[in-house]
Amino acid sequence: MSEPSVERFHGRSFANRVATALAATRPAFLTASVLPVLASGALSASLARGPISLPLLALAVIGIALVHSGANVLNDYFDSRSGNDAVNTGRVFPFSGGSRFIQNGVLSEAQALRLGSGLIGAGALLGLCLVAIGGTALLAIGAIGIALAVTYSSPPCLACRGLGDAVIALCFGVLPVAGTSVLLTGAVPHEAWWLAAGLGCFVAAILWANSIPDIEADRAAGKLTLPARLGQHRASLVLSLWFVAGFAALLGSPLPGATWAVLVAALPAFMASRAALAGQIPEALPATILTHAMVGVVVTLSLAFAA
Repeated sequence: MSEPSVERFHGRSFANRVATALAATRPAFLTASVLPVLASGALSASLARGPISLPLLALAVIGIALVHSGANVLNDYFDSRSGNDAVNTGRVFPFSGGSRFIQNGVLSEAQALRLGSGLIGAGALLGLCLVAIGGTALLAIGAIGIALAVTYSSPPCLACRGLGDAVIALCFGVLPVAGTSVLLTGAVPHEAWWLAAGLGCFVAAILWANSIPDIEADRAAGKLTLPARLGQHRASLVLSLWFVAGFAALLGSPLPGATWAVLVAALPAFMASRAALAGQIPEALPATILTHAMVGVVVTLSLAFAA
């Protein structure tokens, strides 16, 4: 896949401007936020032994996709402001080094800031509408999620302080699972915490792997992520631990259905770990994303069939 260019995203028509805005959000990565919502919906249906509100589930998916998209664009904005993406010669596009929309002259920093803020604002507005149904607990979950999504890369830049992986595990594991449960059932069952922990580990593995080729650029920009602190070799060793923790949480959980089926994702997890340890980071990145996607889909289906 080639980096974006002004020849392709020229902005001379309304359709092209829409396509530009959509592509700048990095929509291929939205599975990281959408799958936990769907899995939580399937869990709610399974535990309720009855139907759930599919319209509410759909609104939850749209809401988190808007916030995730906005956070992606804001991350590009703040990494541009810090000079991080500009000096990132070791990037593996499209997995690391940002979307390159700013660096390649497709969007200005001001345009990226407006787009990212607008998307998060739209997600927050939709979330407020859902609060009328989910109550104050949902408001608290949503507020924490948006605050973490923004401060992940904006001052105080939690990612710069080595907290990015924990933030991602919360934003794309714990919070969407808990929020969806509250919205659909009014409570968070203990099974949901196991689901959130497992999915959180696999999504944290994506960020961890994507941060490895960015180590030198992150260090130069003062963005001291945990991989930047550890270095490539030790960071590659830790990647496999994220997978082990994720499988352990799901396989040892009291989740209904055939949760053992997540073991089908052990193959891409092994491939990602082996590639990372061999220094073949470009091969490890898509395998890591595939691991998370397979786990999310398999868990969702197993829970749905257990309903």
